[in-house]
Amino acid sequence: MSVPFVSADIGGTNARLAWVRAGGDGRIEVLEQRHYLCAQHPSLRAILADFMGDAAGAPALALAVAGIVDGDRIISRNIPWPIDLPDLRAAGFAQVAAVNDFVAVAHAWQCMNEADTVLLTPGVATPREPGTSLLLGPGTGLGGALRVTRNGRTLVLPCEPQQVALAPGTLRELAVLAHWMRAGATHVGVGHAVSGPGLANLYLALCEIDGAPPRWRSSDEIVAAADAGSDAHAIEAIGMFCGLLASVVGDLAMVTSATCVFVAGGVPSKIRGWLLGGTFAQRMVDKDVMRPVLQRIPVRLIEDPALGVIGAASWFTHRN
Repeated sequence: MSVPFVSADIGGTNARLAWVRAGGDGRIEVLEQRHYLCAQHPSLRAILADFMGDAAGAPALALAVAGIVDGDRIISRNIPWPIDLPDLRAAGFAQVAAVNDFVAVAHAWQCMNEADTVLLTPGVATPREPGTSLLLGPGTGLGGALRVTRNGRTLVLPCEPQQVALAPGTLRELAVLAHWMRAGATHVGVGHAVSGPGLANLYLALCEIDGAPPRWRSSDEIVAAADAGSDAHAIEAIGMFCGLLASVVGDLAMVTSATCVFVAGGVPSKIRGWLLGGTFAQRMVDKDVMRPVLQRIPVRLIEDPALGVIGAASWFTHRN
């Protein structure tokens, strides 16, 4: 076994840190993991200080970050404070390296099997050969990556699905888009609707269109109200979220020639019952003549809370 090191998954809302080590087979073992809310801490270095405690440092720090990694510079619109890699090296880490969070997710191959995931497209078998896997994650934003495997070699490519223009599939969704554009939006990306903040955006827009006072502000409150059946607009917002996510999955699966899709992120786990019990699978394949092709593509929900730290550690271990 390798020497333990620190792996961290840093998003716009949550930070997950873990002591990990790599086994001889390349699998990552999580030794200890802790969860932090980013907004409650002034910097990543402060979170690391709390996590490390009396430990003087570590051989390495592997970071998965919700943003673009440009050398030592992290470009992110969601993380609440800047991440300074040279400063982290000065904090006692022999090596510090960062990667986009969904590139990290794509490296978390040990989490991507039938036993550890939930099938959102009933009856669709997972292909024997990995081929091209599309990974999407509605969280603070909408992250994504491609994992392409050919002849035993794997290539991971980051992508930015949240910036793709939102394409309504129903008249009600069209009304929501028109509402946002009347409010001054010149470009409405998918992430404005399909993300944690996006669920709240959908709920607020539906209330405003119908002239109803909104009762909730956060995605957690909206999900709770919908689960309780106490708010029709909360129920509609979640149904619309599921429909738009399904449509995006179908669109991007066609664009990338994906043979399977994995969905991660905090929001899908919270609404798993709605994804399974609604029209997600039907909406995903509703692409005219491409329906038979999409009906062969499984969509699986990954719910492992260690997904990000495992992916960052796996990327770091194999990056050379």
